[in-house]
Amino acid sequence: MHGAGVLECIKLTENLDTSELFRIFATKIRDMDFEITEMSDFSGKMAHIYSVTLKGESQTLLEQFFDENINNRGELNIIAQKLIVMGNDTGCRYEFFKHHEGALADGVAALRVGQMRLYCLYFDKTAVFFGSGGFKPPEIRSYQEDPVLNMKAQQMRDIAAKINKAIIDKDIVIEEDGSLTINFWDDEDD
Repeated sequence: MHGAGVLECIKLTENLDTSELFRIFATKIRDMDFEITEMSDFSGKMAHIYSVTLKGESQTLLEQFFDENINNRGELNIIAQKLIVMGNDTGCRYEFFKHHEGALADGVAALRVGQMRLYCLYFDKTAVFFGSGGFKPPEIRSYQEDPVLNMKAQQMRDIAAKINKAIIDKDIVIEEDGSLTINFWDDEDD
């Protein structure tokens, strides 16, 4: 199962209990290696919109998010339009996001449209790193109550921890305009 996508892991484990599903997903997260990709369809003069591509995957997590949630086309169109506006007109304003979705001060936030949640690492108005997310059923109060949504949020927390460490170590420098300078990022030390 190593190298399988999150959806493939979920499909392969539909008959497993939640604790087994979390164990499999935790193993995938520990082995996580990824590339940061600027999303040119959304980036513009006001902000750089990034996502990550996990090792062994062909799509970014943001692309997977759109593919996995195609049944929510109306909300996805609104999310896409918001990303375009952020990149080209307004920047990624703080108030556009629900903050504190991860650990204290890790920058994990969510872009919310209706019942859809798209998790990200919010850096500032010029740069946001998007992961994935999904539909939050109306009968639950928090993403932790939904195993799939909880896994997506946890995945973003783990990605954010690696990006934050790289920023602290100056392996990644986010310039004033939101562009990235990647000096050297070797994940072998983790």
